[in-house]
Formats: sequence, structure tokens, C-alpha cells
Amino acid sequence: MKSLYQLLDKIPCSWNGKGELRTQIGGVHSDSRKVKRGDLFVAVSGFHIDGHSFIKEALKRGAMGVVSERFDPVAATAEIPQFKVSNSRAVLSQLVASAFDFPARKLRCIGITGTNGKTTTAFLIQYLLNIVSRAGLISTIYYDDGAIKEPAETTTPSPEVLNEAFARMVANRVSYCVMEVSSHALDQNRTEGIPFSSAVFTNLTQDHLDYHHDFDAYYQAKQKLFFSADPPKNSIINSDNAYGIRLIKECSKDRRVISYGIDAPCDYRAQAVRLSLKELHFDLIRKANRLTVTAPLLLRHNVYNILAAFSVFCEEGFDLNDVLQHLSHFPGVPGRLERIEEGQDFSVFVDYAHTPDGLKNVLSSVQGFPRSRVISVFGCGGDRDRYKRPIMGEIVNSFSDIVILTSDNPRTERAEDILAEIKKGIDAKKGKLFVIVDRREAIRQAIELAEANDLVFIFGKGHETYQILGNDKIPFSDQEIARYYLKEKCSPSAKSQKLVVEN
Repeated sequence: MKSLYQLLDKIPCSWNGKGELRTQIGGVHSDSRKVKRGDLFVAVSGFHIDGHSFIKEALKRGAMGVVSERFDPVAATAEIPQFKVSNSRAVLSQLVASAFDFPARKLRCIGITGTNGKTTTAFLIQYLLNIVSRAGLISTIYYDDGAIKEPAETTTPSPEVLNEAFARMVANRVSYCVMEVSSHALDQNRTEGIPFSSAVFTNLTQDHLDYHHDFDAYYQAKQKLFFSADPPKNSIINSDNAYGIRLIKECSKDRRVISYGIDAPCDYRAQAVRLSLKELHFDLIRKANRLTVTAPLLLRHNVYNILAAFSVFCEEGFDLNDVLQHLSHFPGVPGRLERIEEGQDFSVFVDYAHTPDGLKNVLSSVQGFPRSRVISVFGCGGDRDRYKRPIMGEIVNSFSDIVILTSDNPRTERAEDILAEIKKGIDAKKGKLFVIVDRREAIRQAIELAEANDLVFIFGKGHETYQILGNDKIPFSDQEIARYYLKEKCSPSAKSQKLVVEN
């Protein structure tokens, strides 16, 4: 335990003069519901809820101090010490880290940011590091502290959850923490004070404009990972992305930059890329060396993810020759081009792609493959970036023979309204179009329609095991539904049903 004085040491603040600075604090929380007697409450000005409104509740639950952006009369009346700061969200990260005795400083942290590729890159880096060391993981799918894997609530969790995970990693003798760093987390200062050994920028394409409003604000949020008060030792950046090129120029002035890519000259470059529906191959060019790489991953965008992982691994001081042979055993990532196989004569993949670029990366890559038709099941999430909906519709329609629009976490919006916006980008004359709001039924129809050598893609939810309807999470797994109907179709008694094409 630390005292108020120790926790607030070096944090610019004003004190209301109440209480005692030597008071020992049990924990630090920004959620008043989690406050226990003896804790410090930090009132954060949220985007939908203002934490200052919950100071009274936090005091009732036994908070022994309050940090906020304005003094509150309730705290003064209760003779509770209150500290006024300019940005309570940023201070929260510092206070929580101090309460846990700065566990991130005892790890080598690897941060990955970008619109697409964060999760696969993070899994690849952890996989490689675990061959030569011990690495934990903070990802969209789960948090791995070296002993237990806990399902993730968000890509980059709150400072409270982050530091508790870091502390468990330290206790479990983990040396590295590989973590996805979202633009929301960077904008909200959730990673404030974390010393990153290496930081990766995968790419920047359209997403989250409901939050960031425009591309420049979105980019500036991502950029914060590389321009913190304690910048990463290695800035590892995709040189084939326009925003990556911009970031390389900005970082090159005063820090170490390592570039990777396929098209442009860079430090880690892939050449002679060969793709299939089972694995990929390429030659890695690094300085004067050439290595042949084989991985059980699909399509061109995964070449970039592998290059990013290799760059981190080598720049952290390890020899790629020690792990290259192990890459062929990489188990893959749940919900990322995950193959669903039940003996059918066509291919079914569940994939998390939920951005225009993510969809294009997958669908454009399979155009040259031997196959019959491409059948795509997809929708767009509710209460999220509406601008991308017709764009995604246009992309899927351009690269698919059959499109089935369906719900994808509609949240508080009507699924029918979301699908109507997607349809604005679709030329119905291009191919067959179906609108089936019920996602389970949409998956069934896709499998029923599939014939020999077709490619069926079920996009959007990937690893998720739920649908968000209103404010409720309803159990739902694309994988389980697809397996059920594949088994049904492959059974001797299977019968197909005709569908009516929507005009």
C-alpha cells in the first residue's frame, strides 16, 4: 500500500487542504462501483458519463480520497482530501501504475497499433518470443498473463485492468508483454507511462470515424504511441502504407526507425511472394541476407503481419534462424481467416474483417486462386462509423459472386436500417444479392448455396461468441453455426432449398 502523498508525488495538482496526506490507499479506481473502503477514486470526464457525478457514491462506498478536474463540495463537506488535476484520465494511468508499483517497467513491452493486422501480428510476436523467452499478451481476443488466458472485454483495457495484468505477468516471471494498442486507448491515455521497447504501426485505413471524426485525428491518435514522453526504442513501421510513410518521416528526425514491406525499399522486405489457400511463401530480404519463409497463413496481408513480427523479434536482439523452422507450426488466430472444415467440397472461412480495407485485403487476394464462386456473408456494426457502410457494400459486391447482407452487432440501431445503408453502395446487377437479417439464417443460406470449389466467407465477428442486440450480449458463434449447417449439408439426408434473389 502507498500513501496519498506517495501516489501523487510528481503529479501536478491542487489540494483542498482536507484530510491527511499520509493516509494509506488500498486501490485506485475510476469506476465508483468498484470502490472499497480505503480506496482512491478518480473522477474521469467520459464521453457519455461524467465520473464527477459519482463522487458522492464513491465516498459512500468508503473512498478515502478523490482526484478530479474540479473541486466537489461533497468531498469538502465530508472532510475528504480532494486533488484537482488538469486531465484526470491521464493522471488515472499514472496513479494506477504507481499503486501497482509500476509493473510495466519490469517488462519489455511491445505495442502494436494500426487499423488492421494488430491481432495477428501480436499473436505472431508472442509465439516467436515464447520460443526463446516468456511473453504475455494483451489482445482483442484474450489477455494472457503467462498462466491464465482471460477473455478480453476491449482491445486495450482500462489502466486498472492493464496494470493488474502486468503485475500478474511479473509474478509469473514473464519477460515480455505484447499488446495491441487501439486508437481509442491512445486518445484516452490508457497507456500513459508504459515504456514500450518496440512499437509497431501496421497501417491506417478507414475505421472509427464516428469517434475520431476525420482521418487526421485518427492518425494523430495512432501517432501518440511513437511520440510519448518516453518514446519506444524501436519504431517499426509499414513502409507500403501512405500513413506509414508519413510516420517514418516524422519519426526519422530523432529516433530509430525500422521499416518493413513488400513494394517499397525497406529494412525487412518480402520478395517472390507465393500465396495459396493453405499457406504462404516468400523470401525475406534483410540487409544482404535472404531467407525462405513458409507459414500456415493465408493471403497477402499476412505477409505484412509476419514481416512486422520478424522485425520486432530481430530488433529485440534475437536471431531469426532460431525460430524460422517453428513458424510452420504457428497455430493461427481464432476468427482470423479461420477455416471451418466438416468434409464439404467447398471452403468456409470465418474472418474478423470489419473495415473496407480488411474486406478488400481478403477478397481481392483470392481473385487469382482456382475456385468457382465467392459467397460473402457480412454486415456492419451498429452505433459505429456509418460512413464506411456503403463503401464496404461496394467492395464486397465488387469481389463476390453472391452477397448475403445480415446483422452484425446492431446494438441500439435497427439492423434493417444498417443494411439499407450498406445497400447504397451495391450494384444489384453485379451479382446475386440476398438480405437476411437473421445472422444464423444468413449463414445457413450461404452454406446451402455453396457448391464444389466455392469460397464462403463469413465476415465481421471473427472470434466473438455473442451478438450485441440493444445493450444485451446474446450468445452467438459464427463457427458453431457454420459447423452445424455444414454437418447437416454433408449428411446423406441433406436437402437444399432455393432462394429468391432480391432485386
